[in-house]
Amino acid sequence: MSKPASKATSQFEPATRLALLRSLWRSRLGDLREQSLIRQGKGWFHISGMGHEALAALALELEPEDYAFPYYRDRAFCLQRGLTDRDMALAFYAKRESSSGGRQLTGHFSDRKLNIWSHPSPVGAHLLPACGAAWGMQLDGKDGVVYASLGEASARQGDFFEAVCFAKERKLPMVFVVEDNRIAISTSTAETNPIALGVLNAEEWQRVDGSDVEAVAAAGKVAVAHARAGQGPAFIWCDVERFSNHSSADDQRMYRAADELEAMHARDPIAIFQQAMIKDGLLTEASAKALEEEIREEMRAAYKAAGADVDPLAEECDLHLHGALSTPDAMPKLELGESCRILDAVNQTFHSAMDTMPEVVFFGEDIADPKGGVFNLTKGLSKKDPLRAVNSPLAESTIMGVSVGLASYGKRPCFEIQFVDFIYPGWNQLVSNMATLRWRSFGQWKCPLVIYAPCGGYLPGGALWHSQSGEGSFARVPGIRVVVPSTPADAAGLFWTALHGEDPTIILLPKHLMWAEQRVQQVAAVPLGVARTVREGLLVTLVTWGNCVELVDEALETMEGDVDVEVIDLRSIQPWDREAIADSVQKTGRLMIVQEDNMSGSVGQMIVAEMCSDEDVLRSLKSPPVIVSKADVHVGFNPIYEYAALPDRERVAAALERLLASTLQTTLEQARAPAPMRASVTDSSDMIASEESAPFSSSKMITVPILGEGIRVARVVSILKQSGDAVQADDALCEVETDKAVFPIESDEDGVLGDWLISEGDEVEVGQDLVPLQMQGGEPDSVAVSRPAVAAEASESEAQPEAGLKRQQGGLSPEAVKQLQGIVPATIEVTCRWENVRDARLRSKKTPGGTLSTATMSAWAVLQAMKKHERFASVVRGHELVYDPDRFDLGVAVALPGDVLETAVVKHANALEWDAFSDVFNEALRRTRHGEVESKNRVPLSISSMGAYNVRSAIPIVVPPSLATLFIGAPYVLPDPKSKTSETMEVVSLVLTFDHRWINGVGAASFLSDVRKGIERFDLV
Repeated sequence: MSKPASKATSQFEPATRLALLRSLWRSRLGDLREQSLIRQGKGWFHISGMGHEALAALALELEPEDYAFPYYRDRAFCLQRGLTDRDMALAFYAKRESSSGGRQLTGHFSDRKLNIWSHPSPVGAHLLPACGAAWGMQLDGKDGVVYASLGEASARQGDFFEAVCFAKERKLPMVFVVEDNRIAISTSTAETNPIALGVLNAEEWQRVDGSDVEAVAAAGKVAVAHARAGQGPAFIWCDVERFSNHSSADDQRMYRAADELEAMHARDPIAIFQQAMIKDGLLTEASAKALEEEIREEMRAAYKAAGADVDPLAEECDLHLHGALSTPDAMPKLELGESCRILDAVNQTFHSAMDTMPEVVFFGEDIADPKGGVFNLTKGLSKKDPLRAVNSPLAESTIMGVSVGLASYGKRPCFEIQFVDFIYPGWNQLVSNMATLRWRSFGQWKCPLVIYAPCGGYLPGGALWHSQSGEGSFARVPGIRVVVPSTPADAAGLFWTALHGEDPTIILLPKHLMWAEQRVQQVAAVPLGVARTVREGLLVTLVTWGNCVELVDEALETMEGDVDVEVIDLRSIQPWDREAIADSVQKTGRLMIVQEDNMSGSVGQMIVAEMCSDEDVLRSLKSPPVIVSKADVHVGFNPIYEYAALPDRERVAAALERLLASTLQTTLEQARAPAPMRASVTDSSDMIASEESAPFSSSKMITVPILGEGIRVARVVSILKQSGDAVQADDALCEVETDKAVFPIESDEDGVLGDWLISEGDEVEVGQDLVPLQMQGGEPDSVAVSRPAVAAEASESEAQPEAGLKRQQGGLSPEAVKQLQGIVPATIEVTCRWENVRDARLRSKKTPGGTLSTATMSAWAVLQAMKKHERFASVVRGHELVYDPDRFDLGVAVALPGDVLETAVVKHANALEWDAFSDVFNEALRRTRHGEVESKNRVPLSISSMGAYNVRSAIPIVVPPSLATLFIGAPYVLPDPKSKTSETMEVVSLVLTFDHRWINGVGAASFLSDVRKGIERFDLV
C-alpha cells in the first residue's frame, strides 16, 4: 500500500476545514468541561480523548451506511460522525435518554442510526464483532466499509490478531486504526507493541503522524478506498499523544516526567490544524479565539441542560435484558420417520433454515462438506450454499465474536463450537458482548444468534475437554438464553424457535444422545421457558435435562415397583419453567434434581434455591430437596474416572429411594429436640359430672403418654373400650401406632369412660386429651388438666393427681411393655428359584398394563399362601388370635428417614383378583411414601426387603398385632444342584420370622413352602 504524502496544501474545501476544526474543538472543550464537572462532584467518571482529535478526519471518508467500531478515545471521530454535544453530555451524566440509558461509562460511544457500534470496556473485544459486520456487508454484496480503532496496548490482545487474520482471510472491507500514544495507563508500550516487536508486517501499515490532521485524512482516504474496492482490509498506525490522565481515576504526573508532559503539547493536533488555517487566511487569531469561546459556551449550555434531564428508573433495571419471547407459528415439515437421531433432526432443521431464511449463516470448525461437522450436523449445507456454510479457523473467540457482529448487522448466525468444553477461549465475547449488547445499548443494538455445541459425557474416552456439560456456566450470565434438548423433536423445535428469536441462544446437544435412535413425537416449534413432562406421578417431582433424561428413565426401570415419580425434562435452562416445577412440587411434596454438571453454582442448586424461596412450595415440601450431580471434579480419560464422576443409574435409584423414604418432619427432628409442650387447662364443665347426677366425685383426663425415642405423633388404630364402659386400673382403653410399634394406652384408675375426643384413624400428639375418666371416691378436682409427656411447672403440677403424674413420667405402662416384649420369635429360611418372576416381568413390558414389578408378583404369591393358611391371615388381639374370614390385609414395609419403618397396607387383600391387585398394591406404596398412611393394626403379615441395597438375607422383626414378617432378599446366583454341568440358577432367600406362641415350626414351614411354590411357578395371570 502506498504511503500518503506528508504535509501539503489542504485537501479540504474551506467549509470542510472549518467544520472539522469545530469538531476538534467540541471534542477538546467537551473533555475539559467534563473534567471540571468531575472536580465539582457532578459526575462519576471521565475518560479523555485529548490528543487523539485528529482521528476525526477519518470520519470524513465514511458513508452513512458504513459501520464504525470506535476506540474509547475516539470522541472527536464520533462527533464528526454525527454524535451531538447533548449525546456526550447525557452519557457523562448517565441519563436515561443517553445511548446506553445510563448503563455505560463515558467514552463508550454508541448510536444505532449512525451505525456506531456500542463499545465494550474489555479492550479489543469490539474487533471481532467489527469483522462480523464487515462479513455481513460482504455477503450482501454492499460496498460498505467498517472502521475499527484501538489503542496500541490493545494490539497485544489475542482478539486483535484473530480479527486481523479473519479480515485478511476473507478480504473483508475493513479499516483497522491503531492510535499509539505509547503508554498503557502507566506502562510504556514504545518497545512492546507488535509493530515495535516486528510481529506485524510494517509494510502493510500506513504510519501516520497523529498531530497532523491533514496527514491522517490522507491516510484515511487511501485506506477507505482500498477497503471499499474489495481489496481486503487496510491498516493505519497513527502516532498520537495522550494529553490527559488515563482517566479521572488516574494522575499521570506520578509516573511521567514533567518535561515529557510539557513537550508533548508541541504536537497538539488542534493547535497545528488551527494555525495552518490562520496561515491560509481562513481564520484570524481573534476569530479563532472567538470560535473557541463560542464552543465553550455551547458546552456549558449542553451540559447544564443534560444535567437536569431524567435519570434512569430503578424499576427498569432489567429492561432490554432480553427481547420478547415468541414462538414461530409453524415450522417446515421434517421427514424424520417414526424414529431418528438428534443429529438427523438438527441437520434437517438446518436445511430448512437455509432454504427458507436467507439471513441465516452457518460457521464453525469442519462444518463444510465433505466432513459436515464432527457429528454430521451440517452435512450437505455447504453444497447448497458455500457462502453461507463456512469452515471457521480453529479459534473460538473468532467464532463467538464474529457471530455478534454479524447478528448486529442483521444476519442470523448459527455457529458451532465443536465441543462445549472449548468455548472458553471465546468466553470474553460471550459475557462482554453477546450477553450485554442489547442491555448496554438500551435496546438500540440487538444480537439474535445461535451458538450450539455438543456437550456432556457418558461416551468414555473424552477426558477433561470432551466430557463437560457446562450449562450452569451459561445460565448464570444475564442476557443469554440456554436450552438443552434431549429428543429429536425437541432439538428441531428448539433450534427453530431460537433461529427466529431476538436473543443470543446457547443450544447444548447431549453427545450421548446424539446418535441414539429415539421415537419421534410430533415436531413443532418449542417455546423457550416451557418444560416437558415426561411422565406424571404423585410422589416425587424429578427434574432433569439432557443426557440425564435417559439416565433417569433407565434408573426407574431398575427400581422395584411402579415408582410414582413425575419426571420433568427442563429442556429450557434459561428461561426455565418455574411454574411447572412449582405446581408439580406442590402436588408431590418432594423435589429431586438429576444433572450432569458440577454441583457448585449449578442449575440444580438454582432450582432448589428458588423453589425453597417460594412460600407455597416450601410449605408443601415433605422432605428436603435432593440433587444428584457430578461432583466438583474433572472427568478423567480412563472410563473408571468418568463413571466415578458422573451420576449413574444406581445413584439415581438410591437417592430416589432415600427421598421417598424421608420426611421433612423427621429430618428436622433429627436436627433438634422437640420443644417442651405446656400444660393446657380445659373447661371443667365438659369433664366433671355433678354430685347430683352421678355417684362419682372426681374426674381426670386420659392423655397420650410419652412415646419414647423423641416420637411425638401416633395414630389411633383401635378403640377397645366404649363411652360409658366401666374400666379398672391397667385396662387397655385404646391402641396407638407409632413409627416403631403398636401398643395400648391404659387406665391407671377405676372408673367410667366419658365421651371419646378422638376416633380411630386420628393422629394424636404426646399430651393430647383422649377421653375423660370419672372416678369413684376421693376429693373432686376443680379442673381437669391435660398433661404433656414432659415435666410441667410446679404451679400446674398441684392440680395433677400423684398417681397420674407418676404414670406419665414413667412412659409406657409395665403391661404395655410386657405385651411388646411377649413375642416368642422363631425364624426359618428357604431359597427359591427366581427365574420365573424375572422372566414374567420382562414379558409384562409388552402387555397393555406395562411393566410389573417383582415386588408385586412376589406379594401376590404371598397373598395366595395366606388364603390357604388361616393363622397367617390372623392378628393378635390382647391374649387371643383373631381371624376374620371376610377380610384380611397385607402389609409391605416401607423405609422412611430417621430409621423409621412404615407399613403400606393392601386393604381387603383377600378379596382382590389379579387384575386389580397390581394397581391396589402400587397405590398402597404410593400413599405410604407420600405420607398418606393407612393403619397397619389389622395387618397379619408384612413383607420386607432390602434388595435395593443388595441384601440377600436378613432376620425381620415381628411387631404386634402382626403374626409374622417375611423378608425377600436380593437375587443372587448359586450352582444348580440338578445340573450335571456347571450351570447356575438365580435364587432369592425367603426368611420368615413368626410369633411362636401361635404358630409352630411345621405350620410356618408349610406356609413358606407354598410362598416358594407361588414364586417359582409364577406366570402372568
